Amino acid sequence: MPSLLLEKLVKEVRRYQNRDFLHAAMAVCAITAYSDGEVSIQERYSIDYAIDNIEALKDFDPVRAIEILDDYIYLLKAEQSAENQDRSEGAKNELYKKIKVFEGNYKKSRTLLRVAHLIISADRDIDPREEKEFAMICNLLGLEAKYLWKQISAQKAL
Repeated sequence: MPSLLLEKLVKEVRRYQNRDFLHAAMAVCAITAYSDGEVSIQERYSIDYAIDNIEALKDFDPVRAIEILDDYIYLLKAEQSAENQDRSEGAKNELYKKIKVFEGNYKKSRTLLRVAHLIISADRDIDPREEKEFAMICNLLGLEAKYLWKQISAQKAL
């Protein structure tokens, strides 16, 4: 019985420690998926795949991760509506802040960029706006976009 309690405690601590990462990952998903003005079904499947397979996200309830994602996408859509033009870029800037938290953390940054690449390349039609967002995410994390895009693409091909 004590080992079961200890396992639950360890899981809760990991979940608490990774909470910011969950929000950053969902921000990356929302920004990259919606960067071309829509979220395709292929991008949505890629997001589900990421949530189910990224070690740092496995401790979280996938339903909660999707709720966060949906909230972020809603904010991005609302920002584009005519009645919210005075708040231009406000929601996106808030999401950028969640990502920037991991600047200098190589492993987490690398994972966030892999998630971005997975979503951007999901529909095999890479839009310049998606490339721009990838470069912005790299910039937020203090990394070189062109080099990383090539490196991640090469690893994905293996």
